[in-house]
Amino acid sequence: MIIKFEIPWERYALIAEIIRRCDAQRITLGKTALQKMIFLLQRVFGVDCDYTYTLYTYGPYCAEVAGDLDIVEGFRGAEVTHDASFGGYEIRPGPAASDLIQRGSDFITHVSGALDKLIGDYGRATAKELELRSTIVYLSRPEVGEQELVDRVHNVKPHFSKTQIEAARKELEEKGYLAQARKAAN
Repeated sequence: MIIKFEIPWERYALIAEIIRRCDAQRITLGKTALQKMIFLLQRVFGVDCDYTYTLYTYGPYCAEVAGDLDIVEGFRGAEVTHDASFGGYEIRPGPAASDLIQRGSDFITHVSGALDKLIGDYGRATAKELELRSTIVYLSRPEVGEQELVDRVHNVKPHFSKTQIEAARKELEEKGYLAQARKAAN
């Protein structure tokens, strides 16, 4: 019996590329921020990574992303360390990051523009800021009005005030993220 395994090199390359780009811009990247960036790439930019997200404690979460990060670390494409001063994990490129990125180079070339915009817009955002914005995008639907969206987000994230939620919603709307997310929700 022959067992064939499909290795998702594109996903591993994407994780390594996000880490590399953040590191090149001296952006501290943690596990939560990585989760949210990949979620936004899928939902807003339509990048098909085949990850399924659910709403979790800190916003949209996918166990497969966490598992793939572990695999990327195992391939030495990432170095993940706990940083008490940062209050979480810091992810940096590993010695084999370039090799992993090369394995998915066609995919990385295809998504390069989306990565540029996403990291430009939210690369320096805190995990908490990304938690709020990704939750807004997660709950955004074409049939949900502005105030209803704010109320829904506040119901699942009561530690954010409605004023904070509305400001983040407006920012996402101005940057075109919500219009794209609504299209993807159809």
